[in-house]
Amino acid sequence: MLRPVLIFIVLTATAGVGAATLEDMELRSNVETLIRGSATTANLHLKIDVREAVANPQGVVHDLQQADDVVLLASKVKGIVGVDRSGLRLEYSGPGDDAVAAAIRRSISEIPRYTSATIAIDVASGVVTLTGAMKNASWREDLRKLCGAVEGVIDVVDRIESPETTDVRIQKALDAVFGARVTPRFPGRVSATVVGGQVTLEGRVPRLFEKNAAERHAWGINGVRRVDNRLELGSGTTLRVIEP
Repeated sequence: MLRPVLIFIVLTATAGVGAATLEDMELRSNVETLIRGSATTANLHLKIDVREAVANPQGVVHDLQQADDVVLLASKVKGIVGVDRSGLRLEYSGPGDDAVAAAIRRSISEIPRYTSATIAIDVASGVVTLTGAMKNASWREDLRKLCGAVEGVIDVVDRIESPETTDVRIQKALDAVFGARVTPRFPGRVSATVVGGQVTLEGRVPRLFEKNAAERHAWGINGVRRVDNRLELGSGTTLRVIEP
């Protein structure tokens, strides 16, 4: 799956660098507050670094699911434009790639809705790669959580295909999420279009959290083959300056 693109801001003026440093300190404090205030991550002892609005949590987590929670919480802080998860480490190394793959296969076989899916599982150094096909793309997120709950899983690469679907039907599903008349309306202003199974997301959303959520929504639609996430972060409206 296409991963969200990190946006980096280059500052050239000396005054700008100082302001950015103060802003990063405030963002770091906000990220730390959210992580310490969540029941799933409160027991973690993480170092949080923020550079140019990109959060870099560092330390030990129990499993992939807990690492995902850390990234999710950091993305909810307004002003954070990216999260670098490379500094998160698993508490235990795991039983080995073959044992991890076998445990995932057992977990999948115990869930009735996956019995019709043809999912191949490959594990290399704790990174799980899923290939094959399943009849409902909306199951992707639950499948990641299932894999993430297995001890030793570092990350999940989802290359599973969903049933062929016409662009017309995909567009209808996109409009049901991002349309202007949808209630409740998706935060910000999102234009979602599809051509040949490739979805392009454009517009502006308040936080990285909504940017990532929009991409997950798109991947949850049958027939989507690629998502080009061009969403920008910030206010969805532009204020008109009135000259005196």
